[in-house]
Amino acid sequence: MGFEEDWRDWRKARERYAGAEYGPAALESTNWLITEPAAVDGVPGLWALTGDGGIRGSDLGTAGSSVTLTGTQTLRLGHRELRVFDRRGAVALRVFNPRRPERERFSGIDAYPPREGWRVAARFEQTPGETVTVRAIDGATHEQDLAGRLHFALDGIRLTLAATRSSQGGLTAVFGDGTNGIETYRFRFLPIDEPDADGSAVIDFNRAYLPPCAFSDQYVCPQPPDGNRWSLPIRAGERVVVFGR
Repeated sequence: MGFEEDWRDWRKARERYAGAEYGPAALESTNWLITEPAAVDGVPGLWALTGDGGIRGSDLGTAGSSVTLTGTQTLRLGHRELRVFDRRGAVALRVFNPRRPERERFSGIDAYPPREGWRVAARFEQTPGETVTVRAIDGATHEQDLAGRLHFALDGIRLTLAATRSSQGGLTAVFGDGTNGIETYRFRFLPIDEPDADGSAVIDFNRAYLPPCAFSDQYVCPQPPDGNRWSLPIRAGERVVVFGR
């Protein structure tokens, strides 16, 4: 499969995922709960933390008297779907609604045309034992293990990209550039294939993609760490979500 064909298949898969019935554009609310039962907008019953990483719903009426959700369990109440969201021990109840206006109006993801020139050779420097401070868009911070830094050049300008290890394999990074807020969303995510044993790596900016918070402001995405924001414009990858009327 050629470079452009492979990229277009990736694009189609991304749009299918983004526009799915219970995909990222359907996230209606993220509700941080306490141990005292409380109402959650749009769903019946009262909801509270169980104290051991789960969420308990009570007074559910015709849906059942009570239910407990843990881990990856989900619950459908009418057309809404409930999921547990665990952020390093802080647990929230997420409500997905396929009838959310933004989800119903979702029509695609705008992206720059693919270009081989945005596949950039890099040198990977491992940083064992080093951590990076990650700040989410809601202000919460945490320390995360840093896999290493990728050193590369664009238009003769030397840049460094801090990367962490992805649970799906390879590396992942969050970066900002000179297009943010003008041509693109405020920052983007970037997957990076595992570097070779000698540290050789390729950064393919054509695969830069929008974070979930571009589809719903109820996500708490990590922002670029210090050093991963550049004034240089990166006109590659996904740009913005496109909503129809």
